[in-house]
Amino acid sequence: MNNNLTIYKQIYPAQCPILVQMGYRSVINIRPDGECDTQPSSEILAVAADKTKLHYVYLPFDCERLSQQTIEKFAQHYHALPKPILLFCGTGARAKLLYQSAVMQGLL
Repeated sequence: MNNNLTIYKQIYPAQCPILVQMGYRSVINIRPDGECDTQPSSEILAVAADKTKLHYVYLPFDCERLSQQTIEKFAQHYHALPKPILLFCGTGARAKLLYQSAVMQGLL
């Protein structure tokens, strides 16, 4: 979306070293655990991120439950985390919705 943030689909633990090589410094996971059988848990992703020195935030929500509180928490993390940030969910659609919601409210 900009030099500080990329929106993407599901990532996997083996991709964390590649993300670091690409220059990412932080990851925000907004996908709730257990949405599909092949999805790694947030805990597994957090361990993989930590091993590669990526900052990791878990801020899960589903499309029907995007709250003002979630938008504000995302904006807080966005401002506090080292950039660039990779924001992801299952397909990228929820991540885009969250980002656009924060932008439209003037939080980013």
